[in-house]
Amino acid sequence: MKRLWIAVVLLCVVILGSLVNAWYAAKVTRCWAQQLAQAQIYAAMGDWEQAQKQTQQAFESYQNHDFYLHTLMRHADADEILISFHAVQQYLYLEETDQYTAANVTLMLQLELLAEMEAPSLVNIL
Repeated sequence: MKRLWIAVVLLCVVILGSLVNAWYAAKVTRCWAQQLAQAQIYAAMGDWEQAQKQTQQAFESYQNHDFYLHTLMRHADADEILISFHAVQQYLYLEETDQYTAANVTLMLQLELLAEMEAPSLVNIL
């Protein structure tokens, strides 16, 4: 009977850890996406310097979470987002409105999908 309770406790710890991870992933990716959305507003107004600053802040925050991302997420997804950040920064530097907007939207969607993969849903369980 004691082994059964140990197994139940371990299962509860794993489920709780998964829920906390899903919540945290949603929180940080939402923050990055908001910063990128704000940068896009600045770029649309022609304030490329502020757009670059907002994007740089999001990128630095993303890099600060590198250990977390590579430990608990798929490496390919985290690396693809890193590549997208660099593409967005390059378009900002060149002040290419159309390419920047497309790359920025793609990056925001990648971040949304990253959080979605960690969400407790039937699709992710199956």
